[in-house]
Amino acid sequence: MGQTIDLTARPAAYLDGKAGRDEVYSAITGAIATVRAEIAKAGLKPVDHPIAVFLEADDSGFKFRAAVPIAAAPDGKTQLSDVVKIGDTPVGKAMRFEHRGAYDDIDGTYEAITAYLDEKGVDAQDVFVEEYLNDIKSPEDPNLQVDIYVLLK
Repeated sequence: MGQTIDLTARPAAYLDGKAGRDEVYSAITGAIATVRAEIAKAGLKPVDHPIAVFLEADDSGFKFRAAVPIAAAPDGKTQLSDVVKIGDTPVGKAMRFEHRGAYDDIDGTYEAITAYLDEKGVDAQDVFVEEYLNDIKSPEDPNLQVDIYVLLK
């Protein structure tokens, strides 16, 4: 089910946010749109798919980092605006899982991932990365393709 890979750091523009459980999809897509707009304004070149890094989760919601990888970080700059900063994508050993279908159904994929990790005795960090392989317009869109990366300890 999960494929082990090495994530390498890539320069990225990002925005940190938080969202309640019911608004995760709109918060992430809004944050990615903001990051893309700042990248365009700065004349930078986006490369690869946007990601969301889930940094913390509790019953009320999530803290996340929405990031868009860029070809190169601008010299001497650590941010593009008050909210959009420059940094790197997550790095390290990770397991990759696929979610294909509506974002509204992604909880089921996470439950399967958690069960798989428990069954295999995999020691994972509490950090999950979603890579959005295609653009969709709504959380009900059945054509969504997301790769989910679980960072390993």
